[in-house]
Parts: sequence; structure tokens; C-alpha cells
Amino acid sequence: MGILGDAQIAGDLVVDTLNSHFNIGPEDPEGYFGPSDRYELVVRIPAGENVTSQGVHAFWEWAVRCELPYQALWDETGNERTDDILSNVDNAEEDILVVADPHKSLVELLGKSENPMLLVLSREGEFDAATADAAAAALREGIAVHDLSRMLLEVTWQHLPDHEPPQEEAMEVQADGQMALVVDDGPDVTLTAAEAAAVNKALESAESFIDRVFGDVVNAAAELRQTLIHGRSLLAPRPPEPEPGEAGDKGKKKTRLEIFDAESGKWRPAGRGRPPKDAQTRRVPA
Repeated sequence: MGILGDAQIAGDLVVDTLNSHFNIGPEDPEGYFGPSDRYELVVRIPAGENVTSQGVHAFWEWAVRCELPYQALWDETGNERTDDILSNVDNAEEDILVVADPHKSLVELLGKSENPMLLVLSREGEFDAATADAAAAALREGIAVHDLSRMLLEVTWQHLPDHEPPQEEAMEVQADGQMALVVDDGPDVTLTAAEAAAVNKALESAESFIDRVFGDVVNAAAELRQTLIHGRSLLAPRPPEPEPGEAGDKGKKKTRLEIFDAESGKWRPAGRGRPPKDAQTRRVPA
């Protein structure tokens, strides 16, 4: 998901709204939140003099406290908040994308993502011009748009009065009460009201079936993947046992944390910070 808008927003509202919506885990003593038990979130944040607003920075603070990976879309300008975003990415070479127009680039990146969502910030429902243009472009691409300032209210064309929605195929009602589906190419298809209702019911049933299948398959696939990774981690070469006499003071052995890399099939030393969500870990002699 991405964030755009020059409006201000209270940090507590950002935390409460997004933690609730995404099932974020409880806060630990250090102020960090546990991972979501339902979603894997990837964040893209604009960085620049005119795009890193107080509201965008508040969203970035929430993402950091959730330890979410993020990319910064930087137009090579800055303000007092931009450095925070640029200096906290995991990998500056990969996670800082230099772009000419953060608004346009953000919508394009979201359009190539899985289950994209654009969060926007408004002042009592009013968007700045650049954010409104980006929201309209996102809607045309089928990207869900929600107003974080109004507790994730879904943004539709009625919230963007200065933008024309795309033309949709229309159902025309004829004089005798029948309906005709008008398309650009091909003959008109005429349906009675009962037939139109039957077609609509069939489409709704198909959508419901797809939702159920998709949900079951995704959940089962995620569990199977973790099982396979765990099995591969057990088959990976183990470190040699320490020789007698290598123990530390008072017989305590020094250990280090390793993480199983599913792509290479090997264990590697854990870096600084917390291990990734669902990672296979083990303690080995140092």
C-alpha cells in the first residue's frame, strides 16, 4: 500500500485505525507492534519537499513501529521529515527509488502489485489537487482508495467531483420494460427484467464461490509452504559440534542465532533486529 496527501493527522488515529484494520499484534515494552496474523504488508512512501507531509510522516512512524519493509519514492528534494524516511530503509540502493513524480510513480507501482491499496489524507473530505489526481488514476486502474483521515472511508468517484469516472457499459430500459446491454462492438443483447435478475444472481454466486475457494486455497498454501520450509531446514547441513574444552566461562557455551534461507536452502547468520515473520530460526555454537 501507499500513502499520499498533504493533510495533517493525529498519530494515535493512524495507529488505532491501521492496527485494527490489519490485525496488527500487541505493543511490546519497546513500543513496537507484533506482526499481523492475517496480512503481509509492504509499504511505499513518497519522500520529497512537497510530498512528505506531517500525515505521511505519521504513517511512516506507524510502519516503522510495525517493522514493515518499505520503499521510498524520492524526487531528490526534501524537508525536515524526508531524512527520516530515507535514512531508515533496509537497503538504500534497492529501497530508495528516484522518481520525477512521486504521485504518478506510486500509482504505477501499486498497479503492478498484488492486492494494492492507496491511502489518502484529506482535510474534512477535501483533497489537495495532486492527491485527488492520483486517487482518480488509482480508481481507473482498479486500485482500492481509502481516506485514512476518515478512518479508511472508501473513496469513490463521488468524492472526486472534479474528475470524470470512466464510462461503463449501461443497461438501457426499453419502452416495453425490457433491458438491453449496450456494448461498443457486437449486437445488442435484450433481457427481460427477470432475465437480468437471473444473470445478476448467477454473477453474485460465482463471485461468492471464487471468494471461498481463493480464501481456502491461500490459507492452505501458506501453511503448506511453512511446513515445506521447516522440513528443508531440518535437512540442511548442521554446524559441527564444538570440541571438548571450547565452552565459555563456567561451562556456558556461546551461541548465535541463524535463519534458514528458503531460496538457497541454507542457514545463514541472523542480522540485527528481529527475524522476519515466520522465519525458521535456531541457535548454534558460536
